[in-house]
Amino acid sequence: MVGTDIADWAAVEGPYYAGMGSEAFWLGLSMVLCVAVLVLGARHEKAAYRKTK
Repeated sequence: MVGTDIADWAAVEGPYYAGMGSEAFWLGLSMVLCVAVLVLGARHEKAAYRKTK
């Protein structure tokens, strides 16, 4: 198991969250992807608008 000293699932008594500590990474990645999609979409729309003139 990643980042724990639990050797067997029988020792786990409550909820187990394997992603503990990596939330900031996934939040940052999702923010970067959202901004990238917005920028690429704006570029595409600008190019499409120019083609219609």
